[in-house]
Amino acid sequence: MPIVGNRRRKNNVVHIVHIMRRLWPQISILLGLAVFFIIANQALAHERWILSPDQIAELNAHPRPKLYYKLSPLNVTMISLFLLFILGWVQLGFTGARELFPDLQARLASYGDHVPRILRVCLGWMLLSSAFGIEPRFGVAAFTSSSLFAPDLEVRLLGQQWQWLAWAEVVLGLTILFGIYVRFFAALLIMMALLGGWLFGEAILAYVGALIGASIYLLMQGAGRHFLPLPIPPFLLGLQSWLEAQPRQRAQAIMRVLTGITILYSGVYFKVFQPNLVLGIISMHHVPLMSAAPEAFTLLMALVEVSAGILIIAGILLRPLSVFFLFAFVGFALLLPETLTEHILFYGVMLSFLINGAGHWQVPQARDKAAEIVIIGGGFSGVHAAMKIEKLIGHYSHVHVTLIHDDSNMLFLPLLPEVIGGTMQPGNVVNPIRRVIPQTRVVIGQLDYVDERAKRVVVRRKNGEEINLPYAELILALLPVPNFSRIPGMMAHASPINSVGDALHIRKGVIDRIEEAEFTEVAGERDRLLTFAVVGSGQRVCATAVELCQMLRTAEASYPVLREHGWKVYLYEDTKIPITDLEAQIQPQRDRGLKKAGVKLCHDEEVVGLTHRDLALASGERRPVGLVVNASFKLPSVELSDQSLRWPFEIEDDLSLKVFQNIWVTAMKKQTIMTADLVALGRAVGYNAWASSQGYATRLFRPRKHLLEPYNMGRRSLCRVGGFTFVGAPAWIVFRLTNLLALPGLERNLRILIDWVLDIPFRNDIAVLAPDPTERLQRAHFEPGDEVVRQGDEGETAYVITSGRVEVLQDGNKLGELGDGDSFGEIALLSNVRRTATVRCLTACELTVLARDDFRALTTGFGSLAEAIRKQAVKF
Repeated sequence: MPIVGNRRRKNNVVHIVHIMRRLWPQISILLGLAVFFIIANQALAHERWILSPDQIAELNAHPRPKLYYKLSPLNVTMISLFLLFILGWVQLGFTGARELFPDLQARLASYGDHVPRILRVCLGWMLLSSAFGIEPRFGVAAFTSSSLFAPDLEVRLLGQQWQWLAWAEVVLGLTILFGIYVRFFAALLIMMALLGGWLFGEAILAYVGALIGASIYLLMQGAGRHFLPLPIPPFLLGLQSWLEAQPRQRAQAIMRVLTGITILYSGVYFKVFQPNLVLGIISMHHVPLMSAAPEAFTLLMALVEVSAGILIIAGILLRPLSVFFLFAFVGFALLLPETLTEHILFYGVMLSFLINGAGHWQVPQARDKAAEIVIIGGGFSGVHAAMKIEKLIGHYSHVHVTLIHDDSNMLFLPLLPEVIGGTMQPGNVVNPIRRVIPQTRVVIGQLDYVDERAKRVVVRRKNGEEINLPYAELILALLPVPNFSRIPGMMAHASPINSVGDALHIRKGVIDRIEEAEFTEVAGERDRLLTFAVVGSGQRVCATAVELCQMLRTAEASYPVLREHGWKVYLYEDTKIPITDLEAQIQPQRDRGLKKAGVKLCHDEEVVGLTHRDLALASGERRPVGLVVNASFKLPSVELSDQSLRWPFEIEDDLSLKVFQNIWVTAMKKQTIMTADLVALGRAVGYNAWASSQGYATRLFRPRKHLLEPYNMGRRSLCRVGGFTFVGAPAWIVFRLTNLLALPGLERNLRILIDWVLDIPFRNDIAVLAPDPTERLQRAHFEPGDEVVRQGDEGETAYVITSGRVEVLQDGNKLGELGDGDSFGEIALLSNVRRTATVRCLTACELTVLARDDFRALTTGFGSLAEAIRKQAVKF
């Protein structure tokens, strides 16, 4: 294990240097721009389209607004909010927003070959419009003054010797528009832009970045679709081949950086250095909304434009930024004396951002050590561990992450009871794991055992296939599973609550019993059907009981039997599981809240058995019950090499498993574990597993104390703040929000928030979405000569012969025959081996098929039946 402690500072420095190296191009660009802004003497921008030179001089002669040079609560607040916005936008770009609308993002990216055509149209119109003076500056008649690229760069100001520039624009505009030697004329356009910089000086800087960026894109990518295919001179074929080999994302990155510089330049030079010009425009043209507080709005525009320029240069969440700018350009064109197409070049560039995204100069080369990190468990800890590792390694790495979970979705367990009560839609408590951690390989299956010596885990997929996965670092983030062995009869007669399907089937079970009670004349049977029990411990058992009461209370309006005869919900807490510190502190208030919800507490009664009609209590009493919910859980054991490890595991302070190398565990000694603790554990083991794989120092895990300690009981929730506890709706909201913050996936968070808002004006839903389960014991028919099982195959089912005869063969030798009532195939399931024999039909056969899960349920729940099956298994 790496040494913990002294090398941590060195590790952090290495990590910071790694980040600085990746961001150095953007940092150097921003530093260069900062120096340029400081030493510049004057500020000219595209607002010269609206203001005359005399108006600009007059407005700049006025002192700048105090908001720009004197600190006040308003400007400090605005600047602080924008700094927070930039930090939040950057954080969002690296975490929550990347999985938003993945289908739309993939579809947009598939339109990349349309970008050259979009840019050709935009550049063509810009050049032709400027050449003929179709869209002149404010105060100049149309078709009277040619300009170079923009209305304020009038060619007539250069003298007669430069009038040919207008015809050069016509030639460039037509050839680029119609796709004639696009690469060649794009190169000429770049040279003309540089010439314009020499002729007009700083005035062209407000446009030249985007113009050259779009021209470079066409130079590298060509005309795209719909162009005139003309022969290429032989001496240019090599150059054309080299340009065609340049990746689209490189051309996009160049255009993005140059456009970002242009927007940042305009924001600083015009909005920051010359705010009086914006104030003059707002005053002279009576711009709606802006006239109410012109100074504040001018500062807001400056902050928006500067922030956008920085974010575009950095290439962070460029698609939503491009949508914002498209609406902004159209909006200002409508508000100000401009035409809709005067910003057409920026329309084209923003559409390219929307389609292609940010792009990148080159594919970075991975420099880290190769390592395989395997995570067992797809709950909060496991998913956040993968997210942490993905953030550390970036998109280009030799580190590969694999997450093993029994489902493709992450289940939001804290809110699962609300599915029973109808306050949460089923689809909102699950989140597709692959969307949250797109760089991680997700394997659907269950852990069989860990071979610590060979550094591999054995996983059994749902189809019974075994796969071996090597690991350099292993993270055990296992989830609790229902405890069926705690009370006899629990497996056969209680409904667990550990999945969305479980919650839906509990809802269905409740409605089915209410429907049955509606038509039952026997009072005792009706009382039994309307009696429900929840067995277990912890927050989930309390929340489940409260939600059952909530569902029944909501259903009273639709079912007269509930109003006339009443209903009961009993809560039996497992007395053998110690309560947590938080539960000990809030127990009196918790019990009062449960009673107000309608739950009947059974503190002094212990359930010792369960049948399909009643509960057996330790006192000897048999209490009739219609439906029992099993909310009792345990942490599974792990088969590690030659031993079985059971919780609690012995772990070091850095969450590594004692004795064993390179194994990390998301566990802590603290009794009360909040959702935030699970997230912190996941991030901690994720970092330490990555650090260990790279030879860096690991970090000690120190549990944090929580200011807010919510306890989930639906609308009867409690929340402890220091020594004070508040209850009811405020605590419920705190519980929901604190858990929502831990849920990865911005899209899922938004869906849940919408669901919660709709929950306020509407009643809880009592509709049942759970379908009737299909018959668990399937039937199969085979003809004479058919092989039912073959020696050496994987075994996932056992069979009982309903009618017919079969023969049993091993290595081609006949071992015997089986007939009506006999079973076969159970050896593979009992001993977890491949089929030991081939079974062939002698006559037409009708067989009953038992899947692996059903077979395990039978052999676990009934000892005599299990013994009979084992005796049958040893016959052959």
